Amino acid sequence: MAKPDYDMTQGELYSVADSMFASLSDPAKLAKFAAKKPAKYVPGILLTLKATLNTAKNMPDSVQVSSIHETNLLDLQSLTISCEDNLQDLKTYIHDGWPKQYWKVKYDEAGMVDYEQASHGNWESVVSMNAKMIDFIGNYPVELAAGNMPAGFALQVQSDSDAFDLKYTDFKNSRETAAVTAAKINANNVLYAALQDIQNDAHSAFRRDAAGMREFMISVVKILVSPPGSASLGMTFIEVGSNLPLANVKVTIQSATGIAKVAVSVADGTLEFTHLDPANYRVLVQAPGKPDMNLTKEVNTGVNARMKVMV
Repeated sequence: MAKPDYDMTQGELYSVADSMFASLSDPAKLAKFAAKKPAKYVPGILLTLKATLNTAKNMPDSVQVSSIHETNLLDLQSLTISCEDNLQDLKTYIHDGWPKQYWKVKYDEAGMVDYEQASHGNWESVVSMNAKMIDFIGNYPVELAAGNMPAGFALQVQSDSDAFDLKYTDFKNSRETAAVTAAKINANNVLYAALQDIQNDAHSAFRRDAAGMREFMISVVKILVSPPGSASLGMTFIEVGSNLPLANVKVTIQSATGIAKVAVSVADGTLEFTHLDPANYRVLVQAPGKPDMNLTKEVNTGVNARMKVMV
């Protein structure tokens, strides 16, 4: 598992790099580095350094992948409703096509045995329900026609089932964030190593120039671009299944070096943490009647960080 070499958020890392590279683009400052290491600090070094920064920036991270995953989840919920509606319609055709004593057994054969779990977010139950509907329609064309089933209904059920299966595959694939995260962290580590290299050389290039050296000291630049208390985090909680806002969710956040902060969601499912130090936060979500959730969130200065959580 890749681990960050940098003791800061990803956003801070990129801001520090932007600032240090901007300072290095000053011909007078670059000349001081070149005076000590002329073969290394050639004009083209800035293009190489900026390419390293852009490579790291442009790689997707776990937050982006998580967002895709959450979007796929919302799409799955919408598609499930269509599949559930198909079963409810199919029940009416069974009602008209069979005597009353057969209704219950035919409902179950058509997929009703899976309906309850499917309606509560059990995706495998949705797959099973759809498969049963398709088989049932194929097995009883005469009876269903007598039950007034429209000619295009079978195609609709198949189409909705195919759409669900495709989105379900996307949903499962979007959970695999480990490889994406490792690649991103490795690229960030390469960038951080480049910043450390510049910092080390600055001790020699600016030995008698404390002010100039400060522009290339990572810890100093970090405070300038990301002051303490300059960040915030807002969260919204939505209940799985009902898609309704969830109040009274207790959230505890804590960075590696800070104290824990607690907030509780209000009626519209939202809560807000303000005046945070930019950092990576561990997030504990405790919703009434739900299992606890442990998440992580990067919070940077100048950005109103947001999280939408399905619970």
